[in-house]
Amino acid sequence: MTDLIIPVPQPVETNPDRVRWGIVSTVKGSTAQIARFIAYHLDLGADRMHVHLDVPDAAVADRLAHPNVRFIQCDDAYWANRPKRARETHQMRQVFNASRVYRMCKLDWLAHIDVDEFLLPPAPLRDVLANADPNAPFVEIPPCEMMDSAGDPHHFKRACHGTKKRAIYPTYGEYVPGGFISTQSHKLFARTGLKDIRQGIHALRLKNQIVRGGTQIDGLELGHAHAPDFETFQRHLAYRLEKGSYHDRKGRMNPLGHLILALMDDPDPDALRAFHNEMCGASPERLDLLAAHGMLVTRELNLDAKVAHYFGTLEK
Repeated sequence: MTDLIIPVPQPVETNPDRVRWGIVSTVKGSTAQIARFIAYHLDLGADRMHVHLDVPDAAVADRLAHPNVRFIQCDDAYWANRPKRARETHQMRQVFNASRVYRMCKLDWLAHIDVDEFLLPPAPLRDVLANADPNAPFVEIPPCEMMDSAGDPHHFKRACHGTKKRAIYPTYGEYVPGGFISTQSHKLFARTGLKDIRQGIHALRLKNQIVRGGTQIDGLELGHAHAPDFETFQRHLAYRLEKGSYHDRKGRMNPLGHLILALMDDPDPDALRAFHNEMCGASPERLDLLAAHGMLVTRELNLDAKVAHYFGTLEK
């Protein structure tokens, strides 16, 4: 597979008052989790959110109805007459859904992100996107991983390597790439209108070529609530070890998966919790250390208030 530079049709929209942006996502989660994801990004100014319910649920769409949100029920009727391969795995469904929306949407920018991810812009997002390199077909959004904090402010850590990683994570850092127990791969804000583009999870593709020529914007990051507490980490382990982020594209468990599996088999019942605490714990000492190395991102997300504003009180 080769890389490709493609020209961006000019002119592009550079007036922040006219820039229109949106999100496409294929989600699995509780009503409350989906509500937080939607409310947060509506509050950022999303003009359109295309939310594909991987587990169809009309009640979720009814409860979280909003003029800027389009729910797509990914039921048998949706998948009828579509390529069988597109439905086989969660990742393939994500790519198919995102590419379908990309090709039909009328926005200026479209981000493909997950229900446990939150865009963290350094300024109003319309201003940020309006000032992006006009020749760049996409903006890369580097991840930062949410730490174990009960509520606001939420703390996130950036990836780090070498001596920094060993200083921050003395026991397990050597075995955990970048100090992340989730992916270090960037997500993308894609310019729309590029012909025949396939919007993947971490890249744009034109036929069998990966599109290059993207840009980054200082301070634009993606907060990833991969394992924001030990219970969440533990609850998702079986899926992630079998099909998710702890296996590779060929279905084999990756080194991080092997480490986690070994900790699960450790005779010490607290081994896995100790691992999560070292990698995701937010003690004052750990936060100070991350800050000293330029690895700390702290934000007030106000998720509950935003859900209440857009959707009122959700039933437990």
